[in-house]
Amino acid sequence: MEEDNSIQLNTTSPMPTIPLLPSQLVVTTIFNSMESLRFPSIVGKVFSGEQAESRQEANLKVRTQKLYAQGLKNLEQQDLHGAIKNFTATININPQFAPAYNDRGVARYKLGYKQSALQDLTTAIELNPYRAKYYSNRGFMLTRLKDYTAAIADYNSALLLNPNLAQAYFNRGAIRLQMENSLAALADFESAIRLDRDFAKAYFNRGVTRYKLRKVQGAFEDFQKAAGLFKLQGQIDDYREAVSRIRQLWY
Repeated sequence: MEEDNSIQLNTTSPMPTIPLLPSQLVVTTIFNSMESLRFPSIVGKVFSGEQAESRQEANLKVRTQKLYAQGLKNLEQQDLHGAIKNFTATININPQFAPAYNDRGVARYKLGYKQSALQDLTTAIELNPYRAKYYSNRGFMLTRLKDYTAAIADYNSALLLNPNLAQAYFNRGAIRLQMENSLAALADFESAIRLDRDFAKAYFNRGVTRYKLRKVQGAFEDFQKAAGLFKLQGQIDDYREAVSRIRQLWY
């Protein structure tokens, strides 16, 4: 398909990108992400006092697991205050349990407590610096606080640990696009699409990026692809936005 030379570029009206939503925070799931609680291993005991301590430790572990699981259920049900209460109780029993800090940070962020949420994610990373989702979540929060350089650094760390995170590529690309680094943004959106062929927002933002780079035909095709996916996925507002961009390029 040859480029239609009649298409008029509108360089004075920048196209908006698809925004990041709070729902894109990665929350530990109830069913398959319960992480082992970090209590010391129990070795063979000789004295009855040590046996009692062992039983007490086991009881604490069971109670902590129940509190953490309840916190996850609260979070799933959008009972954010209940989630914070149960995650805090988990942390009080076991201050080394990084997932509780991550999930409490998510709940706090959703309630608008951005600084305390950021501190929770920082603590989670300090306790376990090898979990990509902690960096990704903190990167998301830093983006909302407009600390773009730090956010990109966190997404870099997340992708170093797990290079298969389409959402992390998308989020980093959105930051780079906002910072007018269009070539780097284009590479990130292409990576997101490579990992997830149905990632409608990545097609849309790649279309915006291509438009900025004067690649009109590619932008047109991306908006068409995004519109089709948005419609199939029931994202009507985004579908209408994509159709608007198609009309802008076509007429």
